[in-house]
Formats: sequence, C-alpha cells, structure tokens
Amino acid sequence: MRLATYLIGAVLAMSGMQAAACTTPTNVNTMATEIAAGVNASRRANGQSSLQFNRRLGQAAMRHACDMQTNNFFDHRGSDGSTSQRRVQRAGYNDCIVAENIAWGYPRSSQIINGWMNSPGHRRNMLHPRIEEFGVAITEGPKGPYWVLVLAKSC
Repeated sequence: MRLATYLIGAVLAMSGMQAAACTTPTNVNTMATEIAAGVNASRRANGQSSLQFNRRLGQAAMRHACDMQTNNFFDHRGSDGSTSQRRVQRAGYNDCIVAENIAWGYPRSSQIINGWMNSPGHRRNMLHPRIEEFGVAITEGPKGPYWVLVLAKSC
C-alpha cells in the first residue's frame, strides 16, 4: 500500500497558513499505514470487504486533524462549523455516504483501532457494508496525536 505517498500529498495540498502551522508525528506514515491495516483487518474479520485509500478523503481528514491541532479542540464539528460531509465535499469528493472517527491522545495505532472497535458508533462506521474508501490523518497535539479517519462511498 502506498499510503505514505498519499498522506504526504494530502499535507502538501493543504492551503497556506494552516498547513504551515500543522505538524505531524515523525512516524506519521507508519502510523497511518497501521490504521489502514487495522481498519481492513477488522472489516475482513467481520465479513466486510477491504477499503481503498482515497486521496481526497485523506485531504479532508488532514484538514480536520490540522484544524483541531491548530485551534486546540476535539470535535467532529470543525472550527468553521463544518461537518465531515462538508469537508469531503470541499475536497472534491462526491459522497453518498460519509462517516468519521476521531481520537486524541493515544500514542499507538493499535490503541485507536481497539478503541474504535469497542465503541458502538465508531465500530458501525468502520464496518458499514456500503463504505468503500477511506482517508486517514494524524497530527501532533499537545498531549498526543489527533487521529482522523474518514470513511465514505462515492456516488
């Protein structure tokens, strides 16, 4: 999987000041690849097909992760009032279904996957049978990483 290249591209595609203020962990590509592998392993273990990485979803995830980092908050609603659906549309993704999982402070990807799978809403998002693609982003927060997983199906 060439997730590392896509994640770097998502960061570079961000605009001006927000991108300059946003920082990622030094091992961000490894962490993102582990999230992708964990999501797909969880899906396969539950009878669902694997998801494919989508660059636009990665951009939407990165914008939200950077927004939370630079504006020091943790919420599905962006600092501008945006929803996950609005963010994927801004990234140029034509969505039929969008879901978003976020986490904060956990240092390891395995903790994130386990936490999401043990949370009914997050689990439902990850195992949704119609979801086909994902984007993932991780930024460095003051007390640990911000993790954003965007799951979607295009129309």
